[in-house]
Amino acid sequence: MKNTLLFLTLFFCSVFLKSQDLYKAQIRFIEVTGSAELEIEPDEIRFIIGIKEYWKEEFDKRTKFKDYKTKVPISVIEKNLVADLAQVGIQKDNLIFREVGNYFRYNGKEFLISKQIELILYDFKTVNEITMVIDTKGIDYMRIGELKNKEITEFRKQVKIEALKAAKEKAKYLLASIDKEIGDVISITEMNSENNFLMPQSITSNTIMGSLDNPGIENIRKIKLRYEIKAKFEIK
Repeated sequence: MKNTLLFLTLFFCSVFLKSQDLYKAQIRFIEVTGSAELEIEPDEIRFIIGIKEYWKEEFDKRTKFKDYKTKVPISVIEKNLVADLAQVGIQKDNLIFREVGNYFRYNGKEFLISKQIELILYDFKTVNEITMVIDTKGIDYMRIGELKNKEITEFRKQVKIEALKAAKEKAKYLLASIDKEIGDVISITEMNSENNFLMPQSITSNTIMGSLDNPGIENIRKIKLRYEIKAKFEIK
């Protein structure tokens, strides 16, 4: 009796699965991908400055490398930078010191110590002001570390919704071209997304000033959100 019940159960399960497969095979559908983009203004800028010890003789074109002997210590460079930043309203308490390390030691020379400093800024005007006041001696590099916006989660939702709407609209006009109509949605798949900003990753004081003052490339100072949604719709 148990064997009979087990057989009947397996039989009906098999019939049910086959009927489902047959139903799926009979569904006509269209699969499309929609995308949407949005550029938003950052309300927080992580600005990174790298400082490194240097030789005073570097700035005397008549002196050869083998004659470099007067090293400017990292403590002096840091002190001068902090003083320069204070001119634009950035206090030492707002600075984050990320790392300290030794540079490659040239033959017969001492190690050159380096340090990375991160600033939290709130507009690109301050970035411009920084590049105008700091002494570039001892500055190894300056770059944008990250752009943030406190409403980024809501913006992401908006872009994803618009991407799905774009997919549905695409399905509609493609089907309309063959005198068909869109039906219910079968599936929605979120594709890989790319969220970035277009500010160059490594910039010196001269190049950053040229970039920020050029109205033709305004979008390099914005956060770019882009999402793709793949959707499958029934064909009526």
